[in-house]
Amino acid sequence: MTTNFTLRDFFVYLLTGLTLIICVGTIFVGDIFIWSIDFFSKYEFIKDFSFLVTIFLVPAIYLLGHIIGSLSFNLLQLYVWFDKRKFFKRQMPEWKYFILIKLQQLLYRQRVVYAIINYTKSDKAEKLFKNVGEFWTICAKLQIEKIYAPAEYWYVLNELFNSIYLIFFISTIISLMTGHWILGVIYFILTIFAFKRARQYADHFIQTVCNLTTARQTTQPGK
Repeated sequence: MTTNFTLRDFFVYLLTGLTLIICVGTIFVGDIFIWSIDFFSKYEFIKDFSFLVTIFLVPAIYLLGHIIGSLSFNLLQLYVWFDKRKFFKRQMPEWKYFILIKLQQLLYRQRVVYAIINYTKSDKAEKLFKNVGEFWTICAKLQIEKIYAPAEYWYVLNELFNSIYLIFFISTIISLMTGHWILGVIYFILTIFAFKRARQYADHFIQTVCNLTTARQTTQPGK
């Protein structure tokens, strides 16, 4: 289980880093091409160590994936910081309400925690949990009993598409600011796609946890 997750974690962050490099490379392809030719013409000896460069390149890409993941997490914390300081109140000016809605759309609505809260506020007759803390306690029990893997799959995909969504969103802004209008439109469409997939995977994660818990209660009534 731990080994499988470690490998999955590695490839998720590696894919995130590769996505970032591809997006940035697509926007600045001309500049990067010229810089690469100039760099390798000055330092021709690097060609003799191409294998070593490749070995060090993989962890560098992996690290980029972690940086994007950290940025995504901290943007969510920014929203929480605003909320805890009562920046958003029931009676608020229109400009604050506009900021609230946009922050929810950009940073929050595709998150697992948003799906959890939606579940707790739903009109379901029988709920397996009433708050965020109870949900994560259920997940911990599933992990102890080693039946959490199906839910973990959706959670990892949500994390992956959260990071990819952020990359596409930033790429959209950079493309439009640098005058790459077609790329900007393409990245904007990809941003919407990644957002919807992340939100879908968050819902799948919650539903899978509920299904696993219900199945466990049915087959093992004492637990």
